[in-house]
Amino acid sequence: MNTSRVFSFTDAVVVCNGEIGMTKVEFLALVQHNPFIVCADGGANRLRRWKIRPHIIIGDLDSLIPLTKRVFSDIETLHMPDQNTTDLEKVLEYLIDHRYSRAVVVGATGNQIDHTLANISIMLKFRGKIDLLFKDTEFDVFIVEGATTLTTVPGQRLSLMPIGLCSGITTVGLRYTLSDESMAFGVREGISNEATGEKVTVSVRDGSLLMMVKR
Repeated sequence: MNTSRVFSFTDAVVVCNGEIGMTKVEFLALVQHNPFIVCADGGANRLRRWKIRPHIIIGDLDSLIPLTKRVFSDIETLHMPDQNTTDLEKVLEYLIDHRYSRAVVVGATGNQIDHTLANISIMLKFRGKIDLLFKDTEFDVFIVEGATTLTTVPGQRLSLMPIGLCSGITTVGLRYTLSDESMAFGVREGISNEATGEKVTVSVRDGSLLMMVKR
C-alpha cells in the first residue's frame, strides 16, 4: 500500500481525555473542513471550556463532569459502560460502523504512560480498519505498513519505532538512510532522524513501524 500523507484533512476528529497538546486556535484549524467531531468521554470537558460543540460524546462517561453534561445536554451522548474496552475503542468502533475511513486523534497521550501505551496499542489493533493519526504536544504519530510518502521541510525531525519485528525497511529523503534493513523493539530503533528535503518516503516489507513526525 502506498500512501501520500496529507495531515490537514480528515473525516473525523476524536478528542480524548489526555493532554490535547494544542491551543484552541490550532484545534479550530484542525477542524476547519468541518469533520465529524467525537469526544471520548472526558474529552468533552476540554471542548466545553473552549466553547466548541462536538457532534457526539461516547464512553462510559466516568470522566464527564456535571457542568459539561449540563452544557452539552442537547448533544447526542452514547453511554457504553462496558469495561472490557476503552473509551477510544468505543469511539473507533462507532466510526467504523458509520463508515468513517480516517480520523485524527488528539488527547490520546500525556503524563499517564499506561494510557499512552494502551492507546498506541489500540492504534495497532485498529490498523486496516480505519486510518489513524495521533497528534500529541509535538508530534504526528501514525503506523506505516507498506510504504508512505509525506511532505517535509529540511531538518524536520522524524523517528521510527518498530512494533515487534520489522524487516525490509527502506527510506528516501532522510539524513540517516535505511536500505532493506531490519528493526525490532528492544533491539534497534530509528530515533531523531532528519528530513533532507521536501519529501520523505518510508517503506517496510514486513511488520508495522510507528512513525513520529515533529510538527
